Amino acid sequence: MKFSCQITDVFDCSMERAFKAPILGDATEFMKGYLFQPPVTGFEDDKTWGQVNGIRYPINNGNLFVKKGRMFKDLILERVENKYWKWTIYDFEFKTLFFVHKAIGEWEIKKVNSNRIEVTYTYTYFSRNWLCNPLTLLLVKIQIKGIMKRALVGIKKQAQSNTPFVYESVNTV
Repeated sequence: MKFSCQITDVFDCSMERAFKAPILGDATEFMKGYLFQPPVTGFEDDKTWGQVNGIRYPINNGNLFVKKGRMFKDLILERVENKYWKWTIYDFEFKTLFFVHKAIGEWEIKKVNSNRIEVTYTYTYFSRNWLCNPLTLLLVKIQIKGIMKRALVGIKKQAQSNTPFVYESVNTV
């Protein structure tokens, strides 16, 4: 079974910046952790990140619930320029998520007017089996929703700034 969380916001920036910020931006600035998940401190093997089928491995400094090092595998599934991203996270390295099979992230943008962009950010988590559904539901409604809200603040800040994106010059379409 799958469980989703979706949040929306309006960014005051160009379509291009609203589109690029969550994937090509500096995720260490917006994946700050929440409750049980420690902040992302960097990435490994990210040479193809930003392209369809591009991968990277987020790393962290660990905590009581998550071991130090790689957290999971990030894989870009779809990229529709200035409209939509779809990615998956799987192969979780921390055993506290034993009940989750994978997650799908989505980022969709729509122009409201000249410099106002509506952003829809969605994460869907998939349980390993029906016995795990209650744990997955709690994870999404509490942990993932909190992570997403905090991340959206940082993504918006990057999108509305003029700072270059980390992956922009390296990984173009």
